[in-house]
Amino acid sequence: MTSDPELRPEDADHAPSTPIITEDERRAALRAGRTPVPAKFILLVVAAFVVLGLGGVVLERLVGTPGQSVSSSPAPATTPTLPITPHSILGLKILAGRRAPGFTLTDEYGSPWSLGAQRGRVIILAFYNQTCNDICPVLGSELRTSIALLGTNAGRVEIAIVNTDPNHAGVIARPAALVEPGLEGRANVVFLTGSLPSLNAVWSHYGIQVRVGQPAAPVLHNDVLYFITSRGELHASATPFANESRQGLFTLDGVSRRAFAAGIAEVASSLLP
Repeated sequence: MTSDPELRPEDADHAPSTPIITEDERRAALRAGRTPVPAKFILLVVAAFVVLGLGGVVLERLVGTPGQSVSSSPAPATTPTLPITPHSILGLKILAGRRAPGFTLTDEYGSPWSLGAQRGRVIILAFYNQTCNDICPVLGSELRTSIALLGTNAGRVEIAIVNTDPNHAGVIARPAALVEPGLEGRANVVFLTGSLPSLNAVWSHYGIQVRVGQPAAPVLHNDVLYFITSRGELHASATPFANESRQGLFTLDGVSRRAFAAGIAEVASSLLP
């Protein structure tokens, strides 16, 4: 968000030539025992409060730089006045339609899962931690809602979530990544993990940057979502987002979650053969 910049010395040539109030009006106001407030100043203050009142990551997504990571305290509980559409909130970037890099990882049941074996199905490829201590609660709920919005087409779309936590890369039958956002047991949702070299190869191919701190420190990574066509081509990428509290908890208001989920479902549906 930006506010009107103050007039700088180099801008003096562009300053208004007529004062906001005349000298006679100023003296008259002082004799009356009050100081006039210029109308222009009032309008600026009102405009500033309108902009500030929007707050949160929704405004950042609609008017900011797509793909920019967002980490802030929860947004005020206000209804955004800017239009929220599925495509605008996704930060959607259309890709060149090149072949999606192939990979084979292991699902939560210990079975191999290969991207190449999914031909004929649209793939939504997501990335977050097995322990669900990152954007997982928000993105996972958006994915769950998108399944409901897809309706009868949900069975033609596969949601593959790749683990981004090298400290918890083992196979777990009920990973928090699926349990907490309500994705466990969904026929078209898999959580994928594997050896560190295998995971690192996938992260590298899909632009996922994983940073591990000292022991017990959180694992940090960027958030990207991919849409892969039924022919195995990269169609588009989106940028999931959320508010992060000082305690490291990720949240997002319901309006934004549903709009993002609607965007996922809309793009996936458009790719169905």
